[in-house]
Amino acid sequence: MSQFGHIPVLLDDHNRPLFDYLRPQGGERVLDATVGLGGHAKAFWNAVGSTGHTYCIDADIVNLQWAKECFPQDVQNVTFIHGNFRDIGRMGLPSMDIIFADLGVSSPHLDDPMRGFTFRDDAPLDLRFDHTKGTTAAVFLATSSEEELKRIFRDYGEMRGSGKLAHVLYRELHRGIGMQTTAQFRTVVERVYGYRAPSILPQAFQALRVAVNAELGALEELLDVAPALLKVGGRLGIISYHSLEDRMVKEAFRPLCTAEKDPLTGARVGEPAFVQCMKKPVIPSPEELERNPRSRSAKFRAMVKRA
Repeated sequence: MSQFGHIPVLLDDHNRPLFDYLRPQGGERVLDATVGLGGHAKAFWNAVGSTGHTYCIDADIVNLQWAKECFPQDVQNVTFIHGNFRDIGRMGLPSMDIIFADLGVSSPHLDDPMRGFTFRDDAPLDLRFDHTKGTTAAVFLATSSEEELKRIFRDYGEMRGSGKLAHVLYRELHRGIGMQTTAQFRTVVERVYGYRAPSILPQAFQALRVAVNAELGALEELLDVAPALLKVGGRLGIISYHSLEDRMVKEAFRPLCTAEKDPLTGARVGEPAFVQCMKKPVIPSPEELERNPRSRSAKFRAMVKRA
């Protein structure tokens, strides 16, 4: 656990289902595409040993610096890359034995109010993972159409009443009323949803964060490129935290793990390129949920590349 209270999901000291399925071995190459504070990456590094290599990617340069603190200063078999996992096909990486991504928001994003990811404190309305590029949430709101805002809250936050929230936000912004801080955004959500606002606020902030960081587009690119980057026998594992992500992972895995059929007879033709590791996603145990409540929405899926 770090100073931010971070505990690697599905990989604590008591229960390690992540490794039960991904099975890191000595000498293997591992890509942690969302290194965060380094908890999962450090465990992979320990498992592959001095003859293996761990590649660590994160869009947040601050997270990447924290992750480096997990490893010895003179370590030779860890590579840190500041970038978005959507670009792994353009990073010149070698083939991997394991590719892993934890799609959750890291502890510093939630615990540091100045990152603007939490509605519990007043801070700049930013929500970017990578502060070196892109558009802040405040600018995103100010430059989006009412219809676009409605779509974002409906699709990314799965919110009822998304049209009303979009209408009020759009009206306020075009009256010149500021929307520069998390408190100002929260106030509008509370005005629209009234007593229901406490349960809606997490969805509203999630929707805005997903849009600002183009998270679903990035995940789509990762799912498209990662299978080809795996060696024969390689494993791809992803932890998602909301239904949109989990559905994308499930739907991307399905055709890769399904054998082709003869169009005339319906008979199976050959073997699928991958084997799914589990029929249903692995979720945290009750004991893990008690130790780490932030893991409550986690769903883990994995597949193995056939020989």
